[in-house]
Amino acid sequence: MKKVLLFVYVVVGMFLSNNTLAAVATVQALDFGEWVVKLNDAEYDITINTDSSYSFDSVAFVEITAPQKGIYDFTGLTPNASITVTVTQNSPLTAFGPDFEMVSLQKLHASTTDPAGAVTITVGGTARTSGSSGPYSDETFNGELQILIEF
Repeated sequence: MKKVLLFVYVVVGMFLSNNTLAAVATVQALDFGEWVVKLNDAEYDITINTDSSYSFDSVAFVEITAPQKGIYDFTGLTPNASITVTVTQNSPLTAFGPDFEMVSLQKLHASTTDPAGAVTITVGGTARTSGSSGPYSDETFNGELQILIEF
């Protein structure tokens, strides 16, 4: 059995629809946890939801450390503005060997910025094995997400 550390280093690529100076603070980084990967003969999932609940395919994984949702504070936006948020994978979770794709990305946020021009965005999603039968290395896997805020 291989022990695999699945920590996501989320580089938040902040793209705004208006010319606005904004800042982002990571309150809690999205982290898919730490696992033993028993199988990679099919696509298997680890999912962390925006409400902190999580699930995984027990046939393929043994849990060592639970995953955690990502929480990001954005400030310097237009006050009381209606917003639309899109979260996408820029690069998969990579190390040496097969990657994990981040799919079914979830987000939770208010529909508008607050009177100070701030909003908190909570992010969850699924890390999916390649299904290539190749072994996963005993490493930390890093990936990149983009959070697009339109207002």
